[in-house]
Amino acid sequence: MLVYINHDDMRSLELMEEMVRRGYYVSDQYQDMKYADVIYLGTKGIDRKNRLKMQKDTIVLEEDFFKNIKENCLIVTLINNPYLKELSQIYHFSYLSLLSNENFLVKNSILTAEGLISYLIMHRRHPIFKSHIVVLGFGHCAKPIIEYLLALHAHVDVVVRRKELKEDIEKCGAHYVHIQDVCLDQTDILINTIPSLVIREKELENVKKGILIVDIASYPYGIDHHYALSKGLNSQILPSIPCKYAYGYAGEMIADEIERRLKNA
Repeated sequence: MLVYINHDDMRSLELMEEMVRRGYYVSDQYQDMKYADVIYLGTKGIDRKNRLKMQKDTIVLEEDFFKNIKENCLIVTLINNPYLKELSQIYHFSYLSLLSNENFLVKNSILTAEGLISYLIMHRRHPIFKSHIVVLGFGHCAKPIIEYLLALHAHVDVVVRRKELKEDIEKCGAHYVHIQDVCLDQTDILINTIPSLVIREKELENVKKGILIVDIASYPYGIDHHYALSKGLNSQILPSIPCKYAYGYAGEMIADEIERRLKNA
């Protein structure tokens, strides 16, 4: 069985080594894609112009590419790609979006949390211990982050829109804050996990001097980073943390899901 792997980050390199260890034939050569039983297209896959981002450049897939791949080929990406989903219904391939899988999503969130904690420890003059930290959101990524921060004895406020989440937030030991009541004047670290703008100029106007702002969400992010930077704030966007921290395990996770799909096919 031949597996094609697109190298767009460190995870893909680990995936290649892992699939070889498991006995698969593996290639990263474009011309081999049409012979592959599994095609890993990387984080996002192709856009609607058939452009594919690779390690060093971007290529455009040929118009008849999907007509020529093997029947029942499995095409895999990390993030859900609606275009590939549409194409899978037209042509004869299966499509797997890894982050649409609950089990994979939970494990990926744990890697994200660990990587973020590592970043916070390395990039601050003060410990997490007793720091006042505000986390925006209470989803898959936010929950392990909150758990780790509380284990390190930080004071954690969780900012959400939904009032019904208050009980769950307080059960885990954090403090519930409704989005309309957010105040950052005593905040040491602001962490965003929400992929839509929630912290604007008004909320950033009177932030604590020396605040560290970290956004791990996807575009358009949850914080007005342009305004934060214009005020001289330390405002960082950290996308795809698992491809920078613990990328070995991240590659194993992808291999596990591919094998599980193949066995269930």
